[in-house]
Amino acid sequence: MESKRDPRNSGIIHNELLYRQTSGHPFSRFIANEFAAFLFLLPFLILFGIFYLWPLLRGAWISLYSWGISGMNRFVGLQNYIQLFQEKDFFVYLWHSIYFVLLATPLLIILGLILALIINQKIAGRTFIRSFFFLPYVLSVAVIGFIWLRMFDPKQGLLNVILHIFGFPREINWLTDSHLAWWSIIIASVWWGVGFVMILFLAGLQEISEELYEAASIDGANSFQRFWAITLPGLSRVMSVQIFFQVINNFKIFGQTQIMTHGGPGDTTRTIIQQIYITGFSKNAFGQAAAQSVIFCLFMLLISALQYRFLNKE
Repeated sequence: MESKRDPRNSGIIHNELLYRQTSGHPFSRFIANEFAAFLFLLPFLILFGIFYLWPLLRGAWISLYSWGISGMNRFVGLQNYIQLFQEKDFFVYLWHSIYFVLLATPLLIILGLILALIINQKIAGRTFIRSFFFLPYVLSVAVIGFIWLRMFDPKQGLLNVILHIFGFPREINWLTDSHLAWWSIIIASVWWGVGFVMILFLAGLQEISEELYEAASIDGANSFQRFWAITLPGLSRVMSVQIFFQVINNFKIFGQTQIMTHGGPGDTTRTIIQQIYITGFSKNAFGQAAAQSVIFCLFMLLISALQYRFLNKE
C-alpha cells in the first residue's frame, strides 16, 4: 500500500534541504545577507541620489559655465572659482556664518542641558515646561522670523515695552543697530532650537542609572561632583551628536537673517547662504553662485570630518 504524504512534512524537508545547500557556502550566505541589506537601503539611496547627489553634481557642472537669466552662455572652466577667490566678500560672509556658529552653538548646548537637568527633576509642572520649550521647534523658520520681527519692533515690540516699564527711556533698534542685530538673530534662533536640544539631553539623562547617583551620595559626593563624574560622562555620546548636529545646522542659517534683517544693517548679518542666494537670484550669476555652493559644500565636508575625528575620540 502506498503511504500518504503529509504536505507539511514535504515543506519541512524542502526547507531543510535549502538550509543545507546555503549553510555549506559562507560566500552564498554573505551574498544573500548583503543583497537583503541593499534592498532595505535602496529607497534611501534612490532619494539620496535624486535630492542630494544629483543636485551636487549638477551644481558642479553649472559652476564651469557662465550662466545668466537667459540660460547657459559659454564654458569658462575654473574662471568662476578664480573670481571667487579673488574677491574677499565670499570669505567675509563665510566668517559671518562662522561667527553665528561660535555664538549660537554653545548657547544652545548649555541652555538645553540646563533645561533638561531641571525637567529631569521631580518638580511640579515639568510636563508643561517641556512642552513650552519644545513647541517653538515644530514651527517653521518663516513663522519664527516673523514672530521675532514683531517682538523686536522698536515702537510696538514686546521687548521694548517691557524694557520701558523697567525704566529704559528710549527705543532700542534691535535689528538696525550693528551691535545688536546679530544678538537679536541669536536670541530668536536659540528660542527656536533649544527645545530640541533639551529633549535629546533629557532622553540621555533618563538612560543614566539612578544607582550610580545613590552610590555617589553614599560616598559623600555633592551635587556638582555627581554632575561632573556621572552626568557629563553619561551624556558624552549625546553631547557629541548634539554638537555635530548644531554646528552643521547653524552653518545653514538663512531664514532668520533673510526675514528679520535682510542681511543688514548694511551687510553685517549677511551669511554665506544668503550671499549664494543673492548672487544667483538677484545678480542672475548662476555660475558664480554654483561655484560658491561647491566651495561651501567642500567646507562643510571638512568641518564634518573634523568634528567626526575629534568628537569620536575615546
